[in-house]
Amino acid sequence: MVEQKEEKTKTPIENPDNIDWAKFTEIEKAKTAYTEEKLKKTHVFDPKTITRKAKGVHEVYDADLGTIRYTYLTYNELMEIGEMQDPLTKQPISNKEKSVQILLKQLKTTYPTLSVDEVKAWPFEAVTKLLMKLHGEGSFFYRKPQATSQISKTGST
Repeated sequence: MVEQKEEKTKTPIENPDNIDWAKFTEIEKAKTAYTEEKLKKTHVFDPKTITRKAKGVHEVYDADLGTIRYTYLTYNELMEIGEMQDPLTKQPISNKEKSVQILLKQLKTTYPTLSVDEVKAWPFEAVTKLLMKLHGEGSFFYRKPQATSQISKTGST
């Protein structure tokens, strides 16, 4: 009589081909839906919290510039900047000038001696980086971008 060996089924870790990727995706979607639903129930609009958060001094770190202390731009401040006129021509200021004014307004509370001329004297790269940083990570409703890579059957991204 010939002895037959029973072949042991390999686990998904031993053999990634045994993973049911459709089931994995389904579980991920269910988890995301549950998390979003939970957040909706616990995250309630509160005007006082928004006002309090808007008035504070905030910090964001940049590897090149260091820790940047700033305040959020309020709706009224943005409207004032939007209505600014060039004193000589009485025409609305350019978008470039508005960007400088926005940056100055956000930094002025924490750096009171800062002037428009100083901001204009900074390297273009520094001004651009500050604007991007404060309107990205430093924005009021900033959400860290989620990783968009997909897991392949081999487990690599």
